[in-house]
Amino acid sequence: MLVVTVTMLDIPGVSLDNRPVKLPYRKAEAVFYYLACRQKATRDELMHLLWGDFPEETARKNLRNALYKIRKAFDEEVLIAIGQSEIRLNPNFQWVIDVEQFNGDEPEAWQHYRQEFLRGFSVKDAVEFEDWMLAERQRLQQQYLRKLQYVLKNAQQSGDQEIMLQVAEEMVLQDPFDEKARRILMQVYADRGEAHRAIQEFESVTAMLREELGIQPEAETRKLAETLQKQRQEPASPQKPTVGEKRIFGRQREWHQLEQALETFRRQQQSGIVVVSGEAGVGKTMLLETFLEEAVTDHFPIFQANCYQQEESFFLKPWQPVFSRLADLIETEGIQLPRQWLALIAGQFPIFETLLNSDKGETETPMGLYDSRPNQPLMEAVTGIFKKITENRPVVIFFEDIHWMDRVSLQLMQRLLQESRLPLLFLTTVRSGYEDQLAAFMATLVRRPLFQRVSLACFNEKETFQWVQEASRRLTETHRPDETTCRQIFKETGGNPFFVAEYLYALQHQTQPGQLTPKAQDILRSRLCEFSQETRKLLELVSLFFHRVSLNLLADLTSEDEMTTLEMIQQLIQRGMLREVDDGHKISMAFNHEKFREYVYQQQPPVKRKLLHRRVGVQLEKQLTGSTGDVLRYTDLIHHFKLGGDHRQTLKYTLAYLNAYLDYYHELFPSVMHPRELSKQSLLMPREEALLYFEQVEDMLTRLEPEDLAEAEVQSWKIAYFHVKGRLLIREGDYHEGVSTTRNMIRLAEETGNWRYAVHGFQQLINYGIQTQQPEVMRVNLEAAMNLAEARGLTDRVPVLLRLQGLYLLIQHHFDQAESVLEQAIETVNKMPEKHRHQVVHVAACRYYLGEIMRNRQQWGEAIVHYQRAITECGEQEARHHSIAVFHTGMGQAYYEMNRIADAERSLQQALEHFRAFDIYWRRSIANAYMALILAEKGDGKQAGHYLQEATRYAEKLQNPYELGVVKRVQELVHQRLSEES
Repeated sequence: MLVVTVTMLDIPGVSLDNRPVKLPYRKAEAVFYYLACRQKATRDELMHLLWGDFPEETARKNLRNALYKIRKAFDEEVLIAIGQSEIRLNPNFQWVIDVEQFNGDEPEAWQHYRQEFLRGFSVKDAVEFEDWMLAERQRLQQQYLRKLQYVLKNAQQSGDQEIMLQVAEEMVLQDPFDEKARRILMQVYADRGEAHRAIQEFESVTAMLREELGIQPEAETRKLAETLQKQRQEPASPQKPTVGEKRIFGRQREWHQLEQALETFRRQQQSGIVVVSGEAGVGKTMLLETFLEEAVTDHFPIFQANCYQQEESFFLKPWQPVFSRLADLIETEGIQLPRQWLALIAGQFPIFETLLNSDKGETETPMGLYDSRPNQPLMEAVTGIFKKITENRPVVIFFEDIHWMDRVSLQLMQRLLQESRLPLLFLTTVRSGYEDQLAAFMATLVRRPLFQRVSLACFNEKETFQWVQEASRRLTETHRPDETTCRQIFKETGGNPFFVAEYLYALQHQTQPGQLTPKAQDILRSRLCEFSQETRKLLELVSLFFHRVSLNLLADLTSEDEMTTLEMIQQLIQRGMLREVDDGHKISMAFNHEKFREYVYQQQPPVKRKLLHRRVGVQLEKQLTGSTGDVLRYTDLIHHFKLGGDHRQTLKYTLAYLNAYLDYYHELFPSVMHPRELSKQSLLMPREEALLYFEQVEDMLTRLEPEDLAEAEVQSWKIAYFHVKGRLLIREGDYHEGVSTTRNMIRLAEETGNWRYAVHGFQQLINYGIQTQQPEVMRVNLEAAMNLAEARGLTDRVPVLLRLQGLYLLIQHHFDQAESVLEQAIETVNKMPEKHRHQVVHVAACRYYLGEIMRNRQQWGEAIVHYQRAITECGEQEARHHSIAVFHTGMGQAYYEMNRIADAERSLQQALEHFRAFDIYWRRSIANAYMALILAEKGDGKQAGHYLQEATRYAEKLQNPYELGVVKRVQELVHQRLSEES
């Protein structure tokens, strides 16, 4: 008889004779799970549950199709029809349904409840089914709690502490307010000699009740805590281990250092950092993890993340899990934040996009957020968010291996540490031998009030003997190591705790310790020999991922079926090789220790590693969605394709990564605009690092075979590379190289028929003409772009080119012609049936240029009307971006000429706020210059000098003749005003 296994009290799944069955779509799954719960159902019942809003004939057809798909998935008649109206489970199969087992009366029935009913399962457009599922989930949970209470009562009567502990912990997990279960936990901990854990449990429930309900624990709970506290305060024998010592041997001094740092942090509520250093395997991570678990009982939010060598060139990668948790915290607690902060952060951490769509954003940014330093907006937004989050409680962030942290991530940590009144504590680990890489960073920490350095050394020979003898008490006398073996262990491991622990494990699980070779690697090899060949292959797959791998991806990569894969993973977790990592909405696997991963990885032949890396890359590609979140996967794709020797794909995703982080549309009014993309205007890479990336791309291009370079796709990558590089060089003022690169891009685009890129190239040269105030360069490239766009049917580029033509005429002071062309550009867009964001921005840009025409005609009032229309249109269409800074600058100039100084100052301040937020240069010098002029007229020479200095810096950076001329003229006026004042 075939066996159908149905799992619903966990992540749902179905198998036939241990072969996983993949049901085709959600509503078919819903039909099957409903029948598995109820054994039978009428057709009308199923139609109402899942297609209640459909016409009856359509609902009937959909149900018929779902039943057919279920039968096809099983390739068996697992469901049968009784007459025309009823469907039921086929009794000719053996059905193993966990819900049914859970509902039974067996003493172990409660163990079938592993997670909530149909966890993570949902069906769109099926309200009735969702209501039934939620009601069933609640009913089963209540039944589970009743079963737990029954099991707990029996365990108390029999004195079975293990069952009492297991069940009480589960009851607290299900109902955190269950004080009876909490008291049982406290008593069991105390009976086991773990009084500190009992007190922690009491402190935990006390804090939760106070925060959630504003009450204190029950009198019985308080009385038990007082009793345990008194017992704990009784004089202890000198041999009694302190908190953490049971799990952390020989680290009393280091533990005390951590306690001192934590106490200082609690008392001062200031930002601080603890750096734990030592060689690989010395126990840095275990020390901090145990300390967080056993000593940090304040219920601070604790964020943990790793830094990986393979990611040290990828900016802000270590902060990704931190900001993922931050987004959840902000969402859960309803913390209100300025939308401008959220937009800035969403560009680097796409998880924050969800907050932009919620009501978590305030409309205004607090004054004083931004300063005059370049490239600070993101840092300041992050600092502002942490200030908000830590208003009510401190926060702890644990970073492992910061010697592999990228430069920008270190800058962000350093920026947060500058806020002395920010209750934020960093716990970090550093591997010995890498301190030089952090010399500059560490130098900034030594003068901090809270900077604690903890150095972990390997155990000496005496300490190693003590640990080995204590740990080997559980061995039989035959297998217990003698003094000679202990010396051998110290000699081979050097007292490194990781290798000592592995040696001990081998002794405990080998009948003949003499089988071990004298090399530490052999210890690792002996661990691997415990597993089957299939399990070792799975472990080899996991080793390809230097951080973690999702369960879904692992299942897709392995040749084993899903059930077998899960069993192997469970075995690896139980044996301590792997650990489960909760990534929010997915479950991932990671090695318990990096040394294990490195060993397993290096044992594979290079050819095999290369093939597997390539296969992983192909599988990861399938997960790309085309959204902004894809940028988080590019680094993994680059890693796997590079190690897989696939230069084409490495090149492809390196370029995609470059585009994501260097895609600044330096034209005054970008053609691609979205509020979530705005923070990408901030250049996080210095020019030297960006050029280093370009050198790497060029190196990859040289590695491609001639036949590869001839392919259209590779040519398009090359064109995209030249396009991005040209924009960077021109934006940074390297005009000679930037123009040459862009012209090379145009030539390649025309040779390969990539006409759209060719138009973009000409437009790039027009922007160069704008930036350097060269009308002839603008005219020549405008003519070329317009001819090409019309000849190749690129009609969507025509409005933009008309606008640029209007600007060219404006620069030439042909105001009437410029006005006519700009009105034509606006009319072209207005005729479109539907306007998108970039077209709204285009119209606003035309309004701005019309304002410039009126200002040049000295028609100040009409100029202000056009500037205001540009600002309003952008704001109304949610297309707010850095162009608004330019609009406010023009308006400030017009108000100044009208002698409306207060209005001018207000407009210029708004302009400068936007300039700082998006770190752009165009017209920034003019805004600063006019602010200097206003302050000079007020007699504030110091501030006027500051703004004048900023104006000069940005004008010289851009090398725009018009802006240089304006700044020079204003300098003279400022000096004249200040001289008159004195």
